[in-house]
Amino acid sequence: MTKRHWAHMLAVAVLATAALAAAAPAAAATPGVAAEDGSAAAAAAAREYLEARAAAIGAPHPAAVLRARVAAGEALIRSETQVATGTALRGRRAGRRLTAVACDVTVLKTRLDLGGMTARVTAHAVTRLTWRSSGGRTDVEGSGLDHELTLVRHGDTWRVAADAYTDVLTAAYLEAAGAPRARVRAAARRSERAAPPVRLPRAASSLPSRVVDAAAVIPARGYIDVVKYDRAAAQTYADKYALSYNATYARFPGADCANFASQCAFAGKMLTAPGAYTSGWWYDKHGTSSPSDDTYSMSWINVTKQMSFWAGRRIDWQPTISGVGRGDFVYYDWTGDGVWDHVAILVGTNSAGQKVIDAHTTDHYRVFWKLGSAATKYKFAKVQAQWKIG
Repeated sequence: MTKRHWAHMLAVAVLATAALAAAAPAAAATPGVAAEDGSAAAAAAAREYLEARAAAIGAPHPAAVLRARVAAGEALIRSETQVATGTALRGRRAGRRLTAVACDVTVLKTRLDLGGMTARVTAHAVTRLTWRSSGGRTDVEGSGLDHELTLVRHGDTWRVAADAYTDVLTAAYLEAAGAPRARVRAAARRSERAAPPVRLPRAASSLPSRVVDAAAVIPARGYIDVVKYDRAAAQTYADKYALSYNATYARFPGADCANFASQCAFAGKMLTAPGAYTSGWWYDKHGTSSPSDDTYSMSWINVTKQMSFWAGRRIDWQPTISGVGRGDFVYYDWTGDGVWDHVAILVGTNSAGQKVIDAHTTDHYRVFWKLGSAATKYKFAKVQAQWKIG
C-alpha cells in the first residue's frame, strides 16, 4: 500500500466513522472498550480486535465473532471474515481440523488525535494455529504481523475503523474463500509493493575485514577440504527465529526475507564468498555481537541478487516442489511479472504431509509453502550437498 493510498483510506475511514459518532446517541450500547481512559482504552480496544481477528479463524461464523467482540466497521468485518474463512479452508481442504487458536498481542505505540476522538495504534500480533489431521497427527503454524490500527471514539467506546497490515498469505486466503479476482489481485499487488528499498551496507566499496565463516577462507595446506550443508541445522535456526529476530544480525523492516534466508543457509554451513558489496555472499560482524556496524553483500539481503549469486554456485534449480525438501528454498513472484519478490526456507511437512516453510516479512512459521494466488510464479532451489575448497 502506498503512503498516498493509506492516507486517503485513513481520511475516508476517519471522516465516515466520525460522522457516525456525531449522529449516534452518546449512550448507544455498542460492543467495545470504554473510552474514558483515553489512550489506554484505545490500546485495549485494538488488542481486543486483534484477538477477535484470530479467534474468528476457528469460528463457525467469523463475522459474528468480530461483531460481538469489537465494534469494527462493516467493511472491515467483511474483509477479515473472508481472510478467516480462507485460512480455515486451506487447512480443511488438506484434511486438517483446527483445534486451537492463540494470539499474543504487543501494543507498540498509541497516539490520540483530533482532541482525543481518534487514535492510531501500532501493534504486533503473533497468531498460532494448532491443526490435527485425520490420522491424528498434530502440527502448529504461526504468523507474526505488524498492524497499524485506526480507532474512532464512539460514545463510550472505541471503534476500529481501519487495520493496515501486509500478509503475503492474504491473496491465498482470499482466493480460498472465493473472493472476487480483483480483490485477490489487489492483495497480491499490495504484497509486491510492501517492501521498502533495502539500504546499502556501509563500507560498500571495500572488502569485509573478516568473513564470519572460517571455512570460506581457502586453507594453505595443499589439499582440498569439503564443506557439507547441514539441513537440520538450517531448519533448526529457521524454526527458532521465524517469529522473532536474531538480535546479532541487522534487521530490515518490511524487507527481511532474503536476510533471514541467508542466515538460515549460513546456520546450515553454506559456504560464504568474500567480495565487495556487489559480489560474493557474505556478512561481516566485525567481531561484535551488535549489528550496528555490520556490513554485508547485496546478495545476502536482496532476493534477486541472492538468486543470481547462489544459482550454480550454491543451489541448483528444480522443476517442481517435489525436487526440494528441508533446508532448501522457494522463491516467489507474486503477480507473475518476472520480478522475484520473496524467498522462504522449507522446514519439513505438516500433519497433512504438505511441505511447509518459514519466512520473514511477513513472518511465518511452518505454513503451507504455496503462498500467493493463481498468478504467482515459483522457483525451487535445491541447496548443493557440499562445496570443495582448497
